[in-house]
Parts: sequence; structure tokens; C-alpha cells
Amino acid sequence: MTDLHLVHDEEPDAEPRTVSLALRYYASELKRHREAAGLTQAQLAELIPYSKSMVSMVETAKRSPVESREGDKVTSRFTECCDEMLNTGGALGRILPLLEDTSDPYPPWFKPYANLEAEATAIYTFQSQTVPGLLQTEAYARAVLGSGRPYMGDDELERQTAARIQRQQILQRESPPTLLAVIDELVVRRPIGGTTVLRQQVERLIELAESRVVSLGIVPIGATEHAGLDGSWNLLDFIGEESLLYIEAGGTATMSNQAKDVLPVRQAFGALCMQALAPRATVELMMGIARDL
Repeated sequence: MTDLHLVHDEEPDAEPRTVSLALRYYASELKRHREAAGLTQAQLAELIPYSKSMVSMVETAKRSPVESREGDKVTSRFTECCDEMLNTGGALGRILPLLEDTSDPYPPWFKPYANLEAEATAIYTFQSQTVPGLLQTEAYARAVLGSGRPYMGDDELERQTAARIQRQQILQRESPPTLLAVIDELVVRRPIGGTTVLRQQVERLIELAESRVVSLGIVPIGATEHAGLDGSWNLLDFIGEESLLYIEAGGTATMSNQAKDVLPVRQAFGALCMQALAPRATVELMMGIARDL
């Protein structure tokens, strides 16, 4: 599967964002080296596995090239490709350590997805272990994050919990993304955080489903064979761009917009929707679970 980070043009009236001096410096150096090589943004994009939109957004300091972290070192395949194709002698790579935003609560491997999720027009998710992050209560999110990272300090846990809840604001927009979620029944029966936390989480899901913020289906335990047995994933749709597949596991993530990766998962999601309980039956099942907790 190909690692790929898509970037979308901002609306002309988008709110201005604070841009660090380091990011502006990187942007100006990228543009300087590109022009020195006699290339347009489109021509550079043809030489590297990134879009013209990506080149444009980085050159205008609207997108950081930082993609991941290896130990204490931030990494960027985009930067490596540009350094090579523009024959910079590693100039852009030497700027990378200056770009890390230590105030950002997201792990480096998750930041690209968080940015793309905020731009998506539709989100399709299947989760077999936990409630989707966009639908979690604060207490449930804290329990999930804490159980998966026992080494995390209290302050960092609170920062990451707040960041997860902050992501949910996209559902409060005037034109929120379409959100279709399918989850395994075990997700709403697994007492993560204890029975009180789970009951509050299930009640939250009922509220969201009845308000039509999300179209939610549950694959019942009786469905011993279903299309999601190989794991959890998200699909994002955008206007004028390819759809994106996102798979997360073990503190790492992979994203792809390649048809060979996206289409089988889209087909699997369609099958899961057929195998899941209908929205009303899903709500009734959760009401019964909440009463028993």
C-alpha cells in the first residue's frame, strides 16, 4: 500500500492561520530552489510522487512537509524527493528539525490524517474494537488513549483527549461531512473505562444516531462471518480529489488513494452495511444494552 498525503486548496475566505517563521523559511527555500532549477510547480510535481496542490500548499506555507517521526527525528519523504530532484545538497532536509510544533497534541503519524479528515466531505468508518474517535465521549476517549499508551503521563493524556474531542467539531459545522459508521456489536458491549463510562458512551451514540449526525449500523454478534473481519479502517471522500483509505495499527498509519487499495475496502464497506442492523434496529439494540449496564 502506498503512503500518500493529499492536500486540498483552501477556500478564498478561509480563516487565516498562524504560520511559524520556520515554515515560512522552508516555503521560501523550496520556491527558491525550484525556480533555480527552472521548474514550475506542475513540473516539480511530475518528478516526485506528490500533487501540484501539495507543492503549492507547502510553498505558500499552508502545509507542513513534516510527515512522521523516527525516534527523535522528524521525517519527510516530500522533502527527500525535493532535495534530490532539485539538487539542493540536502538544504531542505536541514530545515526540517525547525518545523516540529511541540504544542501539537497529535502524534506525527496521525497529524496528516487529522488535517485530511477536517477537509473530507464524507467519512466512512468500520471499527471492530472501539467507538470511532469522532463519536467518543470524553471519558471513553480518555480510557481508550490511556489503555493503549500506559507510559503516557497525565498531562499528555489530557492533551490528547482534548485533541480527540476537538476533532468532533467538524460535526457541528453548518455543512458537516456525511458520516457513515459501522461497528461490531462487541464495541458497545466492551466495558472500556468501566460500566458507567460505557453506558454514557452508548447513550451518546443513541443521541447522535437519533439526531442523524451519523448513520450508524451495528454488525450483530450473530454475524459470525462478515466483511470486516480483517480489521478497522476509514475512507474519506473529497470534492475533486481521489478518495483516501486510512488504516491505523500499533502506533503507525498508512494512507492510500490508489484504486487497487480503495475499491476493495469500499466494496467491503457496502457489504458491511448490508450485514449490519438497520439504523432503527441499531438504536433499539443500544437502548437495551444501556438499560442492562
